[in-house]
Amino acid sequence: MSVIFGVCLPQNSIVDESSLLRSADATSRYGMDGTEVQVRGRIGMGFQAFHTHCRSRLEKQPVAHPLGNILVFDGRLDNHRELAATLEVNGQDVADSALVLEAFARWEADCFMHLVGDWALALWSAKDQVLYLARDHAGTRTLFYSNQRGEIKWSTYLETFLVDNNVPELNDEYVARVLSSQEIRDLTPYKGIQTVLPAHYISIRGGHETLLPHWRAISQSRIVYKCDSEYDEHFLHLFGQSVQRRTGQGAMILAELSGGMDSSSIVCMADRIFRDGPGRTDLLDTISYYDDTEPDWDERPYFSIIELHRKKIGIHIDCSSRIPTYEPLVLPDRIYPYPGGDRISLEVAHQFELSVGGGRYRAILSGVGGDELLGGVPTPMPELADYLRAGRLSSLLLRSWEWCQVTRQPLIQLLQEAFAFTCNLYREPRTHHGAVPPWLGPELRQICLRSRSRHESVHELISSRPSALAGGHTWRTALETLPHLTPNLLGCYEYRYPYLDRDLVDFLHQIPREQMGRPGRRRLLMRRALKTIVPAEILERKRKASMSHGPIANLRSAESKIQDLFSNPLSFEYGFIDRNAFLMALRTEVTGDLKWIQSLTRTIGIELWLRSLRASNATLRRASHGTSSDKLPPGIHRADKLRMGAAEYSGARVEIRNKERK
Repeated sequence: MSVIFGVCLPQNSIVDESSLLRSADATSRYGMDGTEVQVRGRIGMGFQAFHTHCRSRLEKQPVAHPLGNILVFDGRLDNHRELAATLEVNGQDVADSALVLEAFARWEADCFMHLVGDWALALWSAKDQVLYLARDHAGTRTLFYSNQRGEIKWSTYLETFLVDNNVPELNDEYVARVLSSQEIRDLTPYKGIQTVLPAHYISIRGGHETLLPHWRAISQSRIVYKCDSEYDEHFLHLFGQSVQRRTGQGAMILAELSGGMDSSSIVCMADRIFRDGPGRTDLLDTISYYDDTEPDWDERPYFSIIELHRKKIGIHIDCSSRIPTYEPLVLPDRIYPYPGGDRISLEVAHQFELSVGGGRYRAILSGVGGDELLGGVPTPMPELADYLRAGRLSSLLLRSWEWCQVTRQPLIQLLQEAFAFTCNLYREPRTHHGAVPPWLGPELRQICLRSRSRHESVHELISSRPSALAGGHTWRTALETLPHLTPNLLGCYEYRYPYLDRDLVDFLHQIPREQMGRPGRRRLLMRRALKTIVPAEILERKRKASMSHGPIANLRSAESKIQDLFSNPLSFEYGFIDRNAFLMALRTEVTGDLKWIQSLTRTIGIELWLRSLRASNATLRRASHGTSSDKLPPGIHRADKLRMGAAEYSGARVEIRNKERK
């Protein structure tokens, strides 16, 4: 994943090239194949290359068009041949970025819907004086931006916004949504910095932003075939195409192999493509994780089946020693601006780099998305809701009765659940008090209760099938769990997701829900289509355990350490939590009630992140000033400095927000 960054200043301003190059220092570790910048008046763009496929070496960016438009583009266009033919250019020798500029010259903002692949971009339209920021349909590339006081900045990584180790003011709404397990949407941990939503583009003219979609997950059209074999054939073609797009010639690729159906299918399909393709005799390298201490995570027998099937042993990593330290993550040379890690994270990163031979691989194939898109969770609700809304009562009763034989629940109860499920899809979502962790502070609690997660327009809502609406929600949830959203601490890797291929996703969102699974038979389409490619032991494997015992055991064994961590927590100082309520919930959870286990874990993560920011800031300040202490003005705490941001902190007077304390 290459780095794109830049700045757009107000009218009559000129970008300082040296300042732009200084911003590039923050992300040089991610774009190790060179840095190039281009300045044109009030527009400055930068590109730091990280070559991962053959066509990426055609790139010379930033790239300009004869019309005056400028572009930085990170990614891979899977339809470059078709796009080049439509635009009447030689696509084989033309870089993807040049194709995008030609597409914009013809279709303007409508060009984004024609770009199939994994990508993110920033494009300046000279004629209209408009800046466009856009991401692909699945958000497989990150793209952050800020729009403050007429100055627009953007970057692939948050580090660009922390130049000189100035930590912006923290975002209360982001923290509230994380702790209550709500959708993050376009929020980041820092106020004034947002992320461009997947499948959307933002146009900014004169500081005014307009957000528009270029692709929709909720499909209004349907694909209906006469027999199951036609669905199987279509799926097999699209899945093979998706894997082939992500395993072409270029940097070495490492495929995650868990032993589950998703990752195993990717590896087996890639092997088939490699063996059948001209000039390819190599096979993908794989990496597998195991933990003998987890009673429900004995993966070695399953990924060993795949290794035996393909006659190639992969890299194995033992995860049993990955016990949280509940100590902050502090890097000696930089602030890591992403929440979610503790001190053990650095040891894990070192273990990974030693195992894979640091620098040997640049791309990782991930099976994320397969479970969500292909019916990994066996539920009858979307299908029953379709019958209910369409008024197909006989189909509703027949299918409900079949499911009752499997779930062993009364028919009337299942019908009631289907009715409630259908109604909730069309209602305005609301968060109730009981869904908010009881230890959240008053301000964060109000944020959670005010938040709304309705994404569909009224027209889209009325015209969509219940299963399509449910699929759209599942799709958005899956996109917030993608591993590339939190960059690796040490190595740099481009994650690729075969199940998130746009052509494949469009197909899966348009076929009847019953093709995904039927009573007592989940993953139906996948099992049928891949029966000659993936070993039967994997296809017929029972669903992997959904609850890991490790986090629960870790909380119980480290209860006293966590209590010490929250004896004087920064999260309480900021007003994020009620300390006593948190400790009470902790005692309840470790004794057996697991209602808030995820929110508890996330609260601990936020506390560690706040401490990491403070410790990293103090360490870097001492290093830069050559002092042994981190002196602050009278009456100002280090936590306040982190919370307010550098500009506000350095003013003559600082107003510290009063927080309710218990």
